[in-house]
Amino acid sequence: MPDQINESIAQSRLQYLFERYMDRSITTSEERELAELSLVPANDKAVQELEQDAWNKEGESMLTVDETESYMTRFFKARAAKVRPMLWRRIAVAASILLVVSLGAYFLFFAAPRKQGEVVQTKEPASGIKAPQTNRATITLADGTTVYLDSADNGQLAVQDNVKLVKLANGQIAYETTTDELLTRMQYNTLSNPRGSRVIDMALADGSHVWLNAGSSVTYPIAFAGNERRLIITGEAYFEVAHDKTKPFKVSKGGLTVEVLGTHFNVNAYDEEETLKVTLLEGAVKVQSAAAAAQPVVLAPGQQARVNAAGSSVTLINNVDTDQVMAWKNGFFGFTNADLPAMMRQIGRWYDVDVVFEGKVPVMSFGGDISRAGSLADVLRILEKSKVRCRMEGRKIIVLP
Repeated sequence: MPDQINESIAQSRLQYLFERYMDRSITTSEERELAELSLVPANDKAVQELEQDAWNKEGESMLTVDETESYMTRFFKARAAKVRPMLWRRIAVAASILLVVSLGAYFLFFAAPRKQGEVVQTKEPASGIKAPQTNRATITLADGTTVYLDSADNGQLAVQDNVKLVKLANGQIAYETTTDELLTRMQYNTLSNPRGSRVIDMALADGSHVWLNAGSSVTYPIAFAGNERRLIITGEAYFEVAHDKTKPFKVSKGGLTVEVLGTHFNVNAYDEEETLKVTLLEGAVKVQSAAAAAQPVVLAPGQQARVNAAGSSVTLINNVDTDQVMAWKNGFFGFTNADLPAMMRQIGRWYDVDVVFEGKVPVMSFGGDISRAGSLADVLRILEKSKVRCRMEGRKIIVLP
């Protein structure tokens, strides 16, 4: 009986908060409370009834894709207080179809996990594949020595000339100069963060910071002598650059160069992706492709440069959702109109699993965020809600047509 009373109180509170949300009188703290209550499995039925009632009152008049997307984005904002609402462009015009598609599709990232159905089949439980628990990054020193950061104790890891490599108590890696004497030669280290490893944060000798996503690496001088600061990356990295107008900061990937004086920006340059993306959060950067005939593209905050695989063209995108771009650094998979292969590549890198498609690749697009803290099974259950059919074989995800 006490459990039933508590459940009744929680659902009454849920209804109250939902009504406040719908009439736009809800506070920020109440939005977060609403999101938490709506993700409790015991409240699933009550949430669905509230959604259905809201649709009956407001949704039936929505006859166009744009109007419906705007409505549904607002409608699900409260449920996504911690994981912003997804955008689902593949919505039919007819209201009767909209109800079925939107209420199914929008649950993709926000519905509480339910008992696994028959869609996701496993020969080895995916729940055994957990999110990365440690950082397995390594640093290759100038002399070829490899430092394994997961097993290294805090404190000094190496000394190269007058530069100390240290591991801080919070897991961050830092370079510290021991004297004011300038280096007489350039020495390079490479920080490699493999698939299935947590994001790692490193402070360079000039005070700049770089965060590396799983499946990424950065090669850099241990101290910045000369008239520039140049790094080479693979995969995805976020930079917060210390200002130094005398030494431009340059990040290279193949024939592409991003040049800054002091700024915050993200580079997504995985070899398996069709485009390389440079997104600016703060300051200004210049993006130059050696293969492109066009002039360099200068970005303002909120803009993104997209470079095709050949490097022959650079496209400027305005009003980019920077929260989505930075989702990986903040503990989420972030998607904006992502197709299924692109989404599965993110999942594969994080959990260090292979992804193969059996037969024809389903044509689907996704948006929103999924927490990267759960097990692979948690993610597969979420995908199941959008009719993504797959099975596990060892450390391989097989996506079915």
